[in-house]
Amino acid sequence: MTNALVPGLGGPMGHHARPRGIWFDALPWAVAVGTASFLVLFLRHTLCVQTEVGVDINAYARLCYSDAQTMVRGLALPVGASPFDGSTLAVAPLVGVLLLGGMAVARFVGIPVGPTATDQQQLDASVVAVGAVTVAFYVCFLVWIVTSARWGRRAPGRPSWVAMLVAASPIVAASGLVSWDLLPVALTSAALALLSRGRAMEAGIILGLAASAGTMPIGITLAVTVGAWLRGAWPAAARVGVPALVTWFVVHAPLLATRPGAVFAFYHGEVHKERGYGSLWYLLELLGKPVRHAGSLAFVMLAVFLLAGVAYLYVTRRRPHDASLIAVVVLAAVVVGPSFPPQTSLWVLLAVLVARPFRPELIAATVAHVGYYLAIWGWLAGSLTLAQYGPYGVYWGAIIVRTAVDTWILLLALRDTRAAA
Repeated sequence: MTNALVPGLGGPMGHHARPRGIWFDALPWAVAVGTASFLVLFLRHTLCVQTEVGVDINAYARLCYSDAQTMVRGLALPVGASPFDGSTLAVAPLVGVLLLGGMAVARFVGIPVGPTATDQQQLDASVVAVGAVTVAFYVCFLVWIVTSARWGRRAPGRPSWVAMLVAASPIVAASGLVSWDLLPVALTSAALALLSRGRAMEAGIILGLAASAGTMPIGITLAVTVGAWLRGAWPAAARVGVPALVTWFVVHAPLLATRPGAVFAFYHGEVHKERGYGSLWYLLELLGKPVRHAGSLAFVMLAVFLLAGVAYLYVTRRRPHDASLIAVVVLAAVVVGPSFPPQTSLWVLLAVLVARPFRPELIAATVAHVGYYLAIWGWLAGSLTLAQYGPYGVYWGAIIVRTAVDTWILLLALRDTRAAA
C-alpha cells in the first residue's frame, strides 16, 4: 500500500508523504469484505436449513452441510434436553452454552420449547436457534478479523493487512459454518493479539476460554507456554499457563462437580478417536490396510514428536517464536490426526497466517483445503465413492494433496524453530 496511487492518478507517493487515512487503514476494508463474505456464506447455508417436517435436504450434494441444526435436533434441545445430558458431553462446555443460548432465543420469540412441542414447533425452534448461533459466529468472525490486525505482521502503529487475508479467505467462505470452530478460533486470535501487546495474563485467561470451546487451543496454550520457557522466561510462562489452567477449571467446575464422568468421557473420546474421513488413516483403510486404534496411535505419535522437538530445542538452546511453535503444534496434529473434518481448515489458516503469511504457503493451503472441502461432500454424497463407481481417485487425491501441503508448511515451521537463535 506504500505506492497505492497508480501513475494514471498522479504517480507514486512522494518521499515525505505518510500513508494515513481510511485508504491505508486495513480494518475498515477488512471488516467490510468479511461482512460480505460471511453474508454469502450464510445465504449459501440457508439452502440446507430444514423448515418443514418431512422435507429432507441433501446437504452434501448442495455443499452446505452444517452441524448447527443437526446437532440441535439430534440432542433433542427443542424438547428441553441439555447438551450436557448423557454419559458423555456432546460438545465442549462453551459450545454447549452457545447452543443453550440459541434455544433461549427461540423461547424469547415465543416458540414452544419442551416435551409438549409438536414436530413442526421443534423444527421452528431449531431454525431460530441456528439463526442466533449464526449471528454469534459472525461476531466471532469479526473478532478474528480485528484481532488479526493486531498480531499480524505490520508497520509500527498500523493495523496489519493480515486482517484482509482472514476476511477474504476462501477457506472461511467454504468451511466457516460447518461446525463450531469459529468460536475457539476467534478466542485464540484474541489471545494472540493480547500476547503481542505483552498482556500475558489476560491472554492466558482467553486461551483458557478457547480451550473450553475446542481441543486445539489446548495445544496452542502449551506451545505458547513452552515457548516462553525456552526463552528463559519462567515468569512469562507462568503468567500464560496458570491463568489458562485456572480458567479452564472454572468453566468446567459445574460439570466436574456434578458429572465428572461425562467430562472424562468427553476428553477420553477426543484423545482416542477412531479413524474418520480425510485422514491418512482413513486412506489406508480405503486401500485395504486398516490400522486398529488409529486415534490412540496418532495421539502417542504426536506426543512423542512434540516432546522430542521440545527436548531438541532445549538442548540446542534455541529460542523459537511463539508463531512457529503454534504452527508446528497445529499442523502436526492435523497431519497425524485420526480424522480431518472440513472445519479443521480454519485452524490451518490461523497457523499459516501466524507463522508463514507468505504467498506460496497461502496459495497452496487455500487450494488444497478448498479442494478437499469440495471433494469430501462429493464423497459423502456418494458421487465419488466406490459404491457409485464414481471417480473415487478425486477424493483420495484430495487427501494426499492436502496432507502433502500441510506437511510442507509444517517442515517450514520446523525450520523456523531451528533457525531461531
